[in-house]
Amino acid sequence: MPDIGERVENVRRLRMWTQARLAQEAGLSTTTVSGIETGKIGRPHFGTLVKLARALGVAPEELLDSRETAQQQGPAPLSLGWARETGEGEFESRLENASLESLDSLSRGLDVEHERLQRLYGEFPEGSEQGRFIKRQIREVAGRSGSVKASAMVRRNHGDPKYTDEQARDTESPNHRRNPDQRDKTP
Repeated sequence: MPDIGERVENVRRLRMWTQARLAQEAGLSTTTVSGIETGKIGRPHFGTLVKLARALGVAPEELLDSRETAQQQGPAPLSLGWARETGEGEFESRLENASLESLDSLSRGLDVEHERLQRLYGEFPEGSEQGRFIKRQIREVAGRSGSVKASAMVRRNHGDPKYTDEQARDTESPNHRRNPDQRDKTP
């Protein structure tokens, strides 16, 4: 089971950041980030974890020990970090039992990550090693996003009571939204 340092390093590497970049974004010293990742700082202050989590765009609970989180908070929420790190079987299983609210939140997070990766891809020359790596990440995120949206669609079609019309509008892709001025032209 990975410790806090490994989880921080994994999420940092997914962002393709150096320790110095994470330290700058979190408002911490590079020595602190390095110490946490190497395990020299085995139990960092919760305020430090909050700064790291905020900079990395994850919930602080994702950086805590899984045993502590499960005992204190029950099942972990669906998050971008979880979606990127979990295996296919566990991913699909958790989607089947997730609420629409969780699915919608994860879908929005994956969409934001997909856009971020596409922007990042444009920063590297075509055919470069970094470009190929980012392209694989884009395909992975797009696949996970499609699976989440399919699960949400099935849940909506089966009349999940937590679903509202407002949530439907929020999760539609911009390409599928209708212009409010357009009217159905049925007689």
